[in-house]
Amino acid sequence: MITVGLDFGTHQTKICIERKEGVELEYSFVKFNDSKGGLKYTLPTVIGIDEDTRLTYGFLPHNYKGRIIRYFKQSAFCMSSSSNALSQQESLFYSILYVANLLFDLEEQYGQMFTIQMGAPADGSSIVMAKKIATTIVASAYRLVEDVFENDKKSFLNATLQTLKELTEIVEYSYSIKEEYGLLVFPEAYACLKPLTSQGKISYGMSLMIDVGGGTTDISFFTVLNGKPQVYDYFSINKGLNYLTCAEDKVKDNRSLDSNVKNVIEINATRLIEFTKEVGRIANHLHQKLINEFRSQTNLKIERLNAALKNRPLIYSGGGSTFPNVIRVYDGFKELKVISFNEWNQKAVKDISEIKSRNLCPILSTAYGLAISTENDNIKLTPFRDIFKSMRGASEEVKKPQRQRPMGNFSYMDDYDAWK
Repeated sequence: MITVGLDFGTHQTKICIERKEGVELEYSFVKFNDSKGGLKYTLPTVIGIDEDTRLTYGFLPHNYKGRIIRYFKQSAFCMSSSSNALSQQESLFYSILYVANLLFDLEEQYGQMFTIQMGAPADGSSIVMAKKIATTIVASAYRLVEDVFENDKKSFLNATLQTLKELTEIVEYSYSIKEEYGLLVFPEAYACLKPLTSQGKISYGMSLMIDVGGGTTDISFFTVLNGKPQVYDYFSINKGLNYLTCAEDKVKDNRSLDSNVKNVIEINATRLIEFTKEVGRIANHLHQKLINEFRSQTNLKIERLNAALKNRPLIYSGGGSTFPNVIRVYDGFKELKVISFNEWNQKAVKDISEIKSRNLCPILSTAYGLAISTENDNIKLTPFRDIFKSMRGASEEVKKPQRQRPMGNFSYMDDYDAWK
């Protein structure tokens, strides 16, 4: 009856809860206690290790003196990070601890009557491996919570780092393990599409989605069929707001605990150029693939394709979409659109007024999309050439030349009224 949409982010984590009451669905976002007694919709993906080698998760006290572990999610999914010296095995370990900390609270509130739907950073070539890594992290966290600490969060928080290393078993992926915990894993590039397509906010046609997160940017090319996204290609690049703001310099030597972007001037101009070039190369690659397929499958003028793309949206979501200098048009796609509360089922979302006033919809959209996903996680790419399936063999209409009447002559056969 309860689905947890877990957006385990590189920089911050968000959780959306879908609760079914009779025939009605209700959505709410988990609020986390910050270090100042406030409540936040995002939890920093950060672990602190104090001088007694005990761990703190998420919000850390001001002027924290211990060691701070960051970007472990990024490394766990085999995505290199210049600011992180952790090995993949170490990153898996810290990811398991971080997710376990979340599971303690979820099980305290809902018992074991929930399933998790999680996002994974991947492109079409790496999604199988990404799903296995995600399953390993969540299954290992469950084992730690339920079997090792028996849902005693206080004992978990009091355990030293060495004790946690001895007690944590990294569970190898298997389909039976995935089924045991009812876990579904979706590409993050797919999950962020769901709030749009489920509400019918995007009409049938070719669209591009760019989700600029803290550590990665996910790009998906899709159409809509029967209210569901038909994904033809998706990519995940290892550049997000952390890269754009040189976050590795801000947090070096623990000089700053907060690498959130608060002002557009924090975005480094040189890195923004490199980021734009990389996204532009992907957009150009997609555009060229479209042109090649259009030419090989139809005998229509290329202007037809350009006209079809001209008014198709390029949709932005994620924290990066809240900064005007980050969003821009790319090859073929000319209509900019940023995810807002208009794309959500507002009546079903608790605290929507607060979320709207704080401009959190682009940031929470992936967690919401994970919670509302209803299909299994076997998301298959639609063959790229099928995008023009209904137009195969189409040719431009050739107008028949009008019969010319000889000068100075009149034919009754050319004028029925005169003949009659």
